[in-house]
Amino acid sequence: MLGDLSAVKGLLKVAPIKTDNNIFRCHYKLTVIILAASTTLISLKQYVGDPIDCIINAEKSPIPGDVLDKYCWIHSTHTLPNGPGTEGPIPGLGTPKEDDELVYHKYYQWVAFFLLFQAITFYLPRFAWKFWEGGRMKALVEDLHFSVVQTDVQKNAKRILVDYMFANVHQHHKYAIGFFVCELLNTINIIVQIFMVDVFLGGEFTEYGGNVVSQSAMDPEDRSDPMSYVFPKLTKCLFKMYGPSGTLQQYDALCILPVNILNEKIFIFLWFWYIILAILTGIAFVFRVVTLVVPKVRFFLLKMKAGRSFDSSQVETVFDRCHIGDWFVLMLISSNITQRTFQEVLQDLAQKFRGKEV
Repeated sequence: MLGDLSAVKGLLKVAPIKTDNNIFRCHYKLTVIILAASTTLISLKQYVGDPIDCIINAEKSPIPGDVLDKYCWIHSTHTLPNGPGTEGPIPGLGTPKEDDELVYHKYYQWVAFFLLFQAITFYLPRFAWKFWEGGRMKALVEDLHFSVVQTDVQKNAKRILVDYMFANVHQHHKYAIGFFVCELLNTINIIVQIFMVDVFLGGEFTEYGGNVVSQSAMDPEDRSDPMSYVFPKLTKCLFKMYGPSGTLQQYDALCILPVNILNEKIFIFLWFWYIILAILTGIAFVFRVVTLVVPKVRFFLLKMKAGRSFDSSQVETVFDRCHIGDWFVLMLISSNITQRTFQEVLQDLAQKFRGKEV
């Protein structure tokens, strides 16, 4: 997993041609980078560092320390079911009662793999859109990409772009639908991922950040650490082995989990980031629905891209002849060329449409 960061080097680069929006990029760029970095850090701690240390309260332990550590790491550790607010010097440790069911902690073995899986799922909508888009936008605006001084190449590229939009009007439905479906996948994915983390952490994730915030506002003497409950640093491990006479011997070991210091910081950050991303994605999804349902909103957005000083009648001529797919392509084009060039494209396209009407 040490190659996770090198695998996402391309995500750090700014794409010269934009085929999506900022919210979309937050999913496949920022979130994937965060998850890949977290995966690498945890992998280093687990496979290069020392994720667990266990000791047995005995004068001379019959079990080598490295064997005990590996056993407890593989077979999981446990705590008592005493959550935040329970009295005791060490949360989760103590003498169990008859009706107490031990809480076993197995998730930390799989944290790196789980975060890597999440990174893949956040990138899948981008992969699908990139495949569906097929480099069309790059082919349309590559020679016009934010060019300040128009050369013969730019003038010819603008003419080709106008001719393309005129000849292929009403032919961009599938192109736009592909992007809208990928936006919907982003919306579904962020919700599913939040609940998947909640299941992975035993139902503690959805309220995790809220508990941390509420506890931080309390008096230090009355405060309990919810992170120590979800990610305990001190746990117990029951080591079983057969003695010389063949009898089963049990040793109660105390385990320190330094890896959970890193885990708690990563997941509290992910809680806030996922909540923020879910809210932004929800707002973007609602806005997308409004643009699809209300034509006036689409016209207003196209007019804003052309500039307030631009002739509204020409924008209206183009808008009236375009369907949703054509409007979507024009909006993407406006994100990749200067406003002046986009105005010229709309002006030439409006003239062609008026000539067609005649």
